[in-house]
Amino acid sequence: MLPDSFIVLSAIAFLMGLLNSAGIGQRLSSLKLSIDPRLLDALLVLVPITTAKVAVGSGMSVVLTGFSSLMSFQLAQWAKPKYGLQRYTPALLTLAFVSPFALLLIIGIWFLLYRWRCPQSLSLLATGLALLPILWVLHHRDLYVIFALACLVLILYNEAPYLVWDAPRFTMVDPSPSRIEPLPKKSVFLRRSISIGIVIVLAAFIFFNRYVYRGFGLQQELFRIGNRDLPFVALTFDDGPDRLYTPKILDILKEKEVPATFFLIGKHAEANPDIVQRIAAEGHEIGNHTYSHRNLYGLDEATTWREIGKADQVISDIIGSKIYLFRPPRGMYSPATIKFAHQLQYTTVLWSISSRDWAEVSTGSVERNILKNTTGGDILLFHDSGSIIGTSGGYRYNTVRALPAIIDGLRARGFHFVTVNQLMMIAGLTEGDDAILPDLLPEILPEVLPNLLDDSPFAKE
Repeated sequence: MLPDSFIVLSAIAFLMGLLNSAGIGQRLSSLKLSIDPRLLDALLVLVPITTAKVAVGSGMSVVLTGFSSLMSFQLAQWAKPKYGLQRYTPALLTLAFVSPFALLLIIGIWFLLYRWRCPQSLSLLATGLALLPILWVLHHRDLYVIFALACLVLILYNEAPYLVWDAPRFTMVDPSPSRIEPLPKKSVFLRRSISIGIVIVLAAFIFFNRYVYRGFGLQQELFRIGNRDLPFVALTFDDGPDRLYTPKILDILKEKEVPATFFLIGKHAEANPDIVQRIAAEGHEIGNHTYSHRNLYGLDEATTWREIGKADQVISDIIGSKIYLFRPPRGMYSPATIKFAHQLQYTTVLWSISSRDWAEVSTGSVERNILKNTTGGDILLFHDSGSIIGTSGGYRYNTVRALPAIIDGLRARGFHFVTVNQLMMIAGLTEGDDAILPDLLPEILPEVLPNLLDDSPFAKE
């Protein structure tokens, strides 16, 4: 059985990378073994990346594995490289997996710079900079942009001492291309620090402005868990609707007769009104997840109102009725968020268990995250769209594949599936000093359950 853990795959990639032709692999030459260094390095990168692709299948697994190889190639440079660009081999092969067309464009740019007699270090920097917009335009996947940023940081670190325009021309074949002497150590340190610092600051700004996927603190004004003593759980799906994944999830829920709650992004609902109508028609609950998935924490009040209010209007118009649930993107909110949610008669909902499918983990990992950790009252978080930072383009096939086993596994343990509103109603009736139902509800559950769920087409669940 192939490993599907990101940690295991990354560790394998890193350890194999240490065997590269400029690292431990150099010893193979001393043993008089006729092994081409390019072939050796390619195999050391391709084996873990291919394993990740087969075992997990997501872009995240390929990128993390490729980046681990890239780091080990950087660290394990104990001998003079036997061919040009040796330390960047993992980046090129990873790019071949995630975006072959982008790789072709980068090669084209590289050969164009070569014909212009551009120095090697400047050519590397130019291709690294070009990779960012190329990947974004082709895929709109923030994961790939993060990978390109990481590659750019390594290029800046490696090439900063040689970034001078009038350097000698490099060759594509010469294993030790001619370079000018590096700058003084102080200048090199300043160049590396300033250039890498700028990239890291920009990346951090984007990351923290658009992505921190967890709820914070003990938010008393939010609903994030039901009655722990009762076997009710709620499935929730964020960031949809998605034309590829949401219908597949709806098919599974219909087959299994399971209700769920979908927190929709307004602009996605606008683009896919038919899917929104199907969600409502099949008895599922719909909530507001803002119009464009902006990070509401730190956002000004006017923009916060537009994000919540516009999504409310869009979704309500599509389904022809008011919605009453709201989930802030990434679980982050401001006082203005809560104020506007109250004005729109929303209950703000978070979650208690995450499937971690946003990280594009394997099908097995999604199943384990839920089945090992779920207890009564849990609100389970999944995604039918979204990405690491953006609102679409993520790999959600593993969520789709894991869902049937999760439903069957939780049912086998005696859990009942309800919507978030039903979970809140059950909690309100059975918790606190003024609980309406008696403490022996678990014993009379078969009689009470149909009445609690009589507004759902899945009442017999």
